[in-house]
Amino acid sequence: MILKSLLTLSSIFVINSAFATSTQVIPEKCQSQRVKLQMLGTRGPELIDNQASTGYLIWLDNKARVIVDAGPGSLQRFKQSKADFRDVDTMLFTHFHVDHSADFSAYIKGAFFTDRSKDLTVFGPTGTKFVSSAKQFVERSIGENGLYPYLGRFLASDQPSLYKIDVKNIPWSFSDLSIRNLITNGDIHIKTVSTHHGPFPSQGYRVELAGCSITFSGDMSGRLGEMPTLAKNSDIWVAHNAINESATGIAANLHMTPTMIGKIAKKANVKKVLLTHLMKRSLSVKPETLKLIKKSYKGDVSFPKDLDIIHP
Repeated sequence: MILKSLLTLSSIFVINSAFATSTQVIPEKCQSQRVKLQMLGTRGPELIDNQASTGYLIWLDNKARVIVDAGPGSLQRFKQSKADFRDVDTMLFTHFHVDHSADFSAYIKGAFFTDRSKDLTVFGPTGTKFVSSAKQFVERSIGENGLYPYLGRFLASDQPSLYKIDVKNIPWSFSDLSIRNLITNGDIHIKTVSTHHGPFPSQGYRVELAGCSITFSGDMSGRLGEMPTLAKNSDIWVAHNAINESATGIAANLHMTPTMIGKIAKKANVKKVLLTHLMKRSLSVKPETLKLIKKSYKGDVSFPKDLDIIHP
């Protein structure tokens, strides 16, 4: 038993260490003038209005650095933002439902027409029979046997390309809710935790830069209780508000109710809550949602639209 425990602890250490690349320190005080979060898509999968599906862009010192999710239409918003894809270091996928990932291949194709030279790191959860892992998703999209194999040069080490895509699976588990350090490149720290989105592997992310912290819930029910730890004292918490308070069945198994959002925001002591990933059932009851959230959380809550910019 002792040997088994030591081996388990050793495995966890190896997994966590494999993601961390540095230990440089982020400033303690949030330098909000250096950081901005831009909405690339604030809706879910429905065809309901002119807002794109899920996507977010984090800027540091007026350079686009991190993309979170790539839902349909979010690439067009990226173009409208006037960001430069050559500056982006990392793409984070909360999970691989269509409304969070469909524009990925279009990003890669678009980058073909630039002189991007630095590698792109892609993170996402491991998969199940219901959904691809990060590595499977990228391989099935642009790999040798994927949908668009002509883009495979960005994956294949034996084919020439100006840059390569480095894909990393994040071990996903209902039982291991430890916070993992994913990447530190000197000025940006990224952490993650497994979340509950029904049977679909999903991740929440916390991005720390210039002393500021932005946490993304992704699609989740909140029933594992992991989000307050990841989002603790965040300057911004991006919370997905896909259902109304009376939702039941599958919808309630996949997403947070407004009451749950309020309780998490209070427990985590976040400074701002941005409600996104709206669907018909939540879009039509925004005043009621705010009232329910405010029963627990007294801070700033808003419903941003595509291309809105929010500073920590």
